[in-house]
Amino acid sequence: MRYDDLLGVPFKTHGRDKKGMDCYGLVLECLKREGKSLPDFYYQDTHQPSSEAAIYASRTGARISDRKKGTVAEYDVEGNLHCGYMLDKENMLHMTHSGVRVSPIGIFKNVTFYEV
Repeated sequence: MRYDDLLGVPFKTHGRDKKGMDCYGLVLECLKREGKSLPDFYYQDTHQPSSEAAIYASRTGARISDRKKGTVAEYDVEGNLHCGYMLDKENMLHMTHSGVRVSPIGIFKNVTFYEV
């Protein structure tokens, strides 16, 4: 999957295009490029408690998986739920407040992987 055009796309709450995305918008775009999809949903607050992980899976139909290319990574950042897209077994495309970037998965805590 090509993703270089997504690097640096700015953060925007509930954003779903290259003018601005949130973490779930980024995951939706990556899955679309792979010919896969998840249902879209919007959360009420900009912060989702990490305890909502099970709710995410029930809302989307995603299945818990091993870490591998093409899985959705769900992780905790200071008690808030975030997600990204695994480019390979070690690197994740994800949203930050400064835009989309690639980071090694090892820097994140409490990661769960989902296969779509």
